[in-house]
Amino acid sequence: MTKNLISLKVRCPACNKSLMDYTQYLNGKPSIKLHITHGGREGIINLCSTYGCYEKVCNIELIENEIAVLSCPFCKAELTSIIKCDICEASMVDLKLDKGGKVHVCSRIGCKKHFVSFEDIYDTLTNFYTEYNYGAEENDF
Repeated sequence: MTKNLISLKVRCPACNKSLMDYTQYLNGKPSIKLHITHGGREGIINLCSTYGCYEKVCNIELIENEIAVLSCPFCKAELTSIIKCDICEASMVDLKLDKGGKVHVCSRIGCKKHFVSFEDIYDTLTNFYTEYNYGAEENDF
């Protein structure tokens, strides 16, 4: 049986607009569209919204191990966090989950560190479980 992967829906923590791109799919799901500044160039990057997937599409060349600045394509707010990656020490990038909590991804190209955090764990997990049908019977015939 194939494991069901969760596609996360995120918003800008500054302006609260959806960052989901329904015109660019990755791994069969809408991607996360962000503005990127990297290597002296600016462009658009689409990240896979499936948790644990590292696919991305970018219209500028990405330099492995270099840090990128990611921002909201609408309000242009930088999404850099005060949290540092515990693998490579680069700043993390914070994205607001639609159902509460945050997704944190490393800003260093090629680093795979990412995690989800919740502030109000009970309400957020209840919403999360409801949204993604977590705990439902997988063997319904």
